[in-house]
Amino acid sequence: MQSKRIRILALLVLVLLLALLASGCGKSGTKRANIAPTITITSYEGFDDSELLKPYENTDFAFQQKIYWSATDPDGVITGFAYRVLDENDNPIATPGNDFIDADGTITPKNVLDRYGPGWVMHYLPNANQDIPLDSPEARRTIWTSQKYAVINFPAADENGEPVVTLSKFEVIAVDNRGEITQEAAWRKFNATSERPDCNVTTSKGDPHGEQVGSGIKLSFTMHDYDPYISAIPYRYEFKMMKIKKQATTNGNYTETVIPGTETEWINTVNPDDPAIDEYLLTRYTDPALSYDVISDDEDKATYTKIIGRVFDMAGVVSNNQGSIHFAVKDGFRPKTIIYPQKIYALGDNHYVDYADENSPEIYPFTIVGGAQRFATSFFRNFKGEHTAVTSPNTKVWIRWGWHGEYGKVHDSGAVDPTDNPYDTKIDYVLDKNHTNYFSEITHFDLRYDGDEYEYAPYANDPSRHVTDSDGKRWLRIPLYSPIGQTVVLTFPRTTAGRHTFEVRCVDLQGEVDPEPQTFTFVLDDYLPPAQRSGVLIIDDDMDGQDSPDALVDAKYNYMLSDYTGDVVTKKRPPQTSDYAYLRDHKDRFLSTTDLQKYKLVLYHSDRPSQKGNLSFEHDGLYLFLSRGGNMIISSTTKLAEDLENFAKNGHRTFLSYFGLPFIASPAEYMSNGLHTKSFLQKAKGQEGYPDMTLQCSALTDSSSFISIVENQHGFSTVSYFKESAPSNPNLLLPGTTVVYRLGCKPVGYSVRPPTEAEYALYNDRAIGIRHLNTQGGRTWMYGFPLSYMYGPHAKAMINQVLSEI
Repeated sequence: MQSKRIRILALLVLVLLLALLASGCGKSGTKRANIAPTITITSYEGFDDSELLKPYENTDFAFQQKIYWSATDPDGVITGFAYRVLDENDNPIATPGNDFIDADGTITPKNVLDRYGPGWVMHYLPNANQDIPLDSPEARRTIWTSQKYAVINFPAADENGEPVVTLSKFEVIAVDNRGEITQEAAWRKFNATSERPDCNVTTSKGDPHGEQVGSGIKLSFTMHDYDPYISAIPYRYEFKMMKIKKQATTNGNYTETVIPGTETEWINTVNPDDPAIDEYLLTRYTDPALSYDVISDDEDKATYTKIIGRVFDMAGVVSNNQGSIHFAVKDGFRPKTIIYPQKIYALGDNHYVDYADENSPEIYPFTIVGGAQRFATSFFRNFKGEHTAVTSPNTKVWIRWGWHGEYGKVHDSGAVDPTDNPYDTKIDYVLDKNHTNYFSEITHFDLRYDGDEYEYAPYANDPSRHVTDSDGKRWLRIPLYSPIGQTVVLTFPRTTAGRHTFEVRCVDLQGEVDPEPQTFTFVLDDYLPPAQRSGVLIIDDDMDGQDSPDALVDAKYNYMLSDYTGDVVTKKRPPQTSDYAYLRDHKDRFLSTTDLQKYKLVLYHSDRPSQKGNLSFEHDGLYLFLSRGGNMIISSTTKLAEDLENFAKNGHRTFLSYFGLPFIASPAEYMSNGLHTKSFLQKAKGQEGYPDMTLQCSALTDSSSFISIVENQHGFSTVSYFKESAPSNPNLLLPGTTVVYRLGCKPVGYSVRPPTEAEYALYNDRAIGIRHLNTQGGRTWMYGFPLSYMYGPHAKAMINQVLSEI
């Protein structure tokens, strides 16, 4: 029974299949036809024949409209839209912003051409090369876009640019995923109108107001638009150039007369090589070309050059010819190059500072070594006045340049003062060497290094980047905004030991170069190890005066070193005046590491009690010298305590440590700030085998003092002493530091100006001389009293002790 049922069921299925096959035989097609998409415009502006919008057919609309649309497809997916603009005669037209249309139907699908015709706006296909213009057959283009809106600038002017209400029609269609297009295009009509714009013309550097300019200027155009709610975007600018003569009138004004034959036609600023339509370069070699109105400074302005500008807005409406400037083109203007000394510095293992200079607006490059920051610093000047540094394989040198007029101060009144200070406001004037603004721009820089053109790999094979002067001198020419910018960074092998020279000159819009290129020459020395050093260098930081007469002090120090058989060199530290600027670097430093590292011992003295020396300026060179095994003696007065306080305030922890001093606010104190009070020092009492040093005066030695106050008071007052302990730290002096001299105070009952018991207890045995053994191998001595005031043979014995240790 069960098998019979199965046979009957199988027979029924077979009959059903045969019936289906027979019913479909000889038929083809789809079960359901594709339904075309529909589209509507969703914006409110414009009019059509609908009951809602037809009443607006006599309404004027702003020429620029942002038109939105929406499309649906009940049986598929919308894949694109196409739109076009028709004039009042239903002819397709291109409009600003939609400049390319398929006028002949080359790329328009056949079903679109058959139903609507050509003239649809063209678009790039995805991933197409947009450097190829859309009107080129090589462009990958289409009429379809995925945008759901379009910004249309409808025409609102006649063929002469005069404003006139103009009727235009906008149409948009859609296509679905099976290529079916809308049966009816969505459309709107617009009576477009536009107000007449204004045009302003000047130069990129302002209005010359009839003044002299160079033979290279860049015209600058702006448009003021009075159409509400529309951005002031120009379609094109045009200008005329002419020569005029000016005639003064009796009321203080003048009349202009155009010189016949000099007026050009209207010139369009659109340039395929320069997308900026609001600028136009004029030189003696452009079309049109500038010509001179003035040849020499002695010549009157025979003529003027006048520029008249006009602008067309996106509706095609032209401005009145109101924008104009005039100027006198003069020969002889040249740019002036500036190398900014504040922005020249180097960084390497042998040239750096260990602190961030908070007093400088410059952000210095830095590196990190052993967890500590090392900052770039400017070049020192050696004793010859040369810029110098000790080099290393990782040395980098930064050099920045610019031009006269690049920076200045802008006052509240709007007045501008060029300063050539790179930390002031960038004003971008171009001034010649006589400080005259000739309304130009800097376009290029020419660079040389060490007697040849500067080498820069990206420009190596570009002939336009290499310039040769008539004398055979070669330069690398870089544009203003090249990757190099206005700073070169020199690295090995350009920073090997030796003399190096960097040269730079500016090039302006005239194509003229600075006839006097700026140069920066610097000398890099190799590091000299301590074993190769010899001689003693004396740094005299005493200004000549009654309390420190140059001749006597110099003789005193020479005597102290008279037993030394090596060379002794004395250098006078110049005062901080402009007369000696060539001997100091940008930071007023006099001592360079390259000079210091030549000597076995450096002896610095600032012995004048009434005047502070310049030790605080010399931190950087001394720091590097001491960090490489240098030996040094410092002799000073009360002013030493002030210097040490400044070192601490400026974060010079390492420098203080090289003398064995703690990094605290005041590592030293002083006994008196004047020669007339507390004249208690009569002796520096030697410690650790160092000989005593007695104050030189008739009452204490067989020689008189060179200053009467010491003679009369039998003592010396302006002494610094070093803090040895504090309540929180019984040993302030760093390990490796030894007190080698203590203050020998007048007895309480002394016959001339004795101390009180309290004063004696306070000052006697204070540490006034310390020695520190540096881990780098060098030794330092710091004396809070002036060696030149001490008895000569005693001071000489102390120097001999020092020399025996190094």
